[in-house]
Amino acid sequence: MTSFAMEILTPARRVFAGESESMVLPGSEGSFGVLAGHAPLLARLTAGRIMVRQGAQEHYFNCGPGVADVDPKHVTVLVDSAEEDGGK
Repeated sequence: MTSFAMEILTPARRVFAGESESMVLPGSEGSFGVLAGHAPLLARLTAGRIMVRQGAQEHYFNCGPGVADVDPKHVTVLVDSAEEDGGK
């Protein structure tokens, strides 16, 4: 599967960055998935959970509201707060 660069940022720090095969984000109109090659999109995010898939590994983050800037090769998630959640 093709991957894309991504990062999760808060005003205080970079929470996570790397290559990802897919992401699920908590959009204001409902959760949505992102794959490499996704059409450009600027989406409002609500507080919720972000899932990042890297190969067989999945990373979960609890986040505050913010925005996601998606283009075919890179995703930037800007949120008020985010902490990694080790559970599934």
